[in-house]
Amino acid sequence: MINPNSTANRLAMDPEATRAMSDLARKDPKEAVKQVAGQFEAMLMGQLMSSMRASSLSDEDDSQEMDTYRGMYDQQIVQTMVQAGGFGLADALSGYLLKSLPDVPAEIAAEQAALPAAPVVRKALGAYEAAATAAAAPVLTGTEPLPGSKQSFVDTMLPHASQAAARLGVAPEVLVGHAALESGWGQRAIRHPDGRNSYNLFGIKATPGWKGDVVATMTTEYEGGVAQKQLGAFRSYPSLQAAFDDYARLLSDNPRYQQALNQGQNGAGFAAALQRGGYATDPAYAQKLQAVIRTVASI
Repeated sequence: MINPNSTANRLAMDPEATRAMSDLARKDPKEAVKQVAGQFEAMLMGQLMSSMRASSLSDEDDSQEMDTYRGMYDQQIVQTMVQAGGFGLADALSGYLLKSLPDVPAEIAAEQAALPAAPVVRKALGAYEAAATAAAAPVLTGTEPLPGSKQSFVDTMLPHASQAAARLGVAPEVLVGHAALESGWGQRAIRHPDGRNSYNLFGIKATPGWKGDVVATMTTEYEGGVAQKQLGAFRSYPSLQAAFDDYARLLSDNPRYQQALNQGQNGAGFAAALQRGGYATDPAYAQKLQAVIRTVASI
């Protein structure tokens, strides 16, 4: 098991730890491989925590101060998990890399200590540094940033919803309400690992017949009335309009949702029909959707 007191247990983005491992790689390549593997696992665990936090369906405080506190708290959780042995990824990775390191006699090893790190160590360090740089870079967005308030969300979505609403025979405000519920008013956007927005406003999953881009994220499903977090594959779109267009096709072409069509301003009827059709597993889905639609109508 990886030593919990090693350099690998410093914060994943610690540049001093990276430099320390570069020095160690020249003196003890095998130990350096183990520590790089530990750093890499810690970084991946941190990214997993970040993704789970971003996909949370709770109504948490979204202030900058709370975000900072949650980030520090998540880092502490990652550190504790690493010290407990992590997921075993570091052990597996280091074991694989160590097979590429030749056994060097002691007298030759002393001479090699003054040379650049062994190739396998340089590759491991390079992979870690590249991943760390990408993780620390500013989050990228798509071409259409999502709004930051309920009013701006409604103002932004209504033009995109109009064409889809006409096809479905419902008021645009009804569709905006559905998008608001599924995306948390745009604040729970499903993003790609590089930060790009998937524009999946309606939580539409990537079924086997889907030919477009796909993004994976954590989602909440209800089994026997009990909420459970699961990893799901979702559709990804190039724009907000593409998301509304695909949503309209899904509802109009799927027999399960025929009763949701032509409901006009009847948000309650639309929501009830979606739940009967199995759009979501949440037993209270229709009530939640009706409440959000009423909120949109009042804005």
